[in-house]
Formats: sequence, C-alpha cells, structure tokens
Amino acid sequence: MEDLKKLRRWAVPLQVGAILAMVALSLAVGLGIAFADLPDDLRRAAGLGDGVQLDTSRRVAVGALGALPALAMIYVLGQMAALFALYAAGEALSVRCARRLLNIGAGLFAGVVLELVARPAQILLASLANPPGQQVLSLGVEGADLGQILAAGLLVTVGWTMREAARIAEENRGFV
Repeated sequence: MEDLKKLRRWAVPLQVGAILAMVALSLAVGLGIAFADLPDDLRRAAGLGDGVQLDTSRRVAVGALGALPALAMIYVLGQMAALFALYAAGEALSVRCARRLLNIGAGLFAGVVLELVARPAQILLASLANPPGQQVLSLGVEGADLGQILAAGLLVTVGWTMREAARIAEENRGFV
C-alpha cells in the first residue's frame, strides 16, 4: 500500500512534466518548420555550398521531414501523460496501464524508424538544390538507434506482461 502512495505522489509531477514537454516540443517543431534555416550539419551532408539557398517550399519540406520523429515523441509524451494520470488515480495494474505502456514502446520504435527514414530523405531533398550530378543520398545508423529500439522492445514486452498480469488479477478478483 505504501508503494501505491509513492506511485500516486510521483505520478502528478511526472504527468505535468510530460504535458509541458509535449507543449514545448510541439512549439519547437512548429517554429522550426516555419522559421529555422537548415542546420550546418544537414547543409554539409547535402553538399550545399555557402551560396546555395533553398526556396521556402523546399526548406519547409525539409523541416517537415525532420519533424516526423518529433511527432512520434509528442505521441509518446501524450501516452506517458495518460499513464501518469492513471497512476495518480491509483490505477497501477490494469489493462489500461498496459495499453499505455505498449503505446509508448510502439511510439518509441516508430520514432527510431522515422528518424532512420527522415534524415536521408531530408539530405536528398536539400541536395536537389545542387547543380545536376551533385545530389546526395546519405544513409547511416548509430548505436543510439539500437539502444532506442531495445528500450522500445522492453516497454512493449513489459506492456504485454502487465496486460496478462492484469487479466489474471481480474480473474482472481472474480473468485474472491
């Protein structure tokens, strides 16, 4: 019972933090797409010279591609906020909590996949501003990607396990 009290006490500030992070990330994504110039590392990867500027529609399209992984993170933060709300209400072992954990894991996995696809697409789209024959397609996978995939898989597995435990707990409540 003491652990449930601790869970409820921690859940509220974590829920607020997830909501604030979701709002901040949403604003950053929107402002970044609308106003930001291409980062230097993206310009270098696309082989854009100092004098090469992208037209507004292409710059916005490159920014929108880069925002795709952030959209997955916004989804994950929303699922986290909903999970913390359930915890704050005293609901710790339920199918609804398990579903949120599964959604968080799936969202993290989607974010990694979107990052792996969006970055090369951004580079290719930006490099189309180069003269003919100087377009670039760059693919890469980092160690952090593997870590995120494993973390996502862990959350999905814990979600499945929690769903089964909640089902068994509900069956046992029926016997008492």
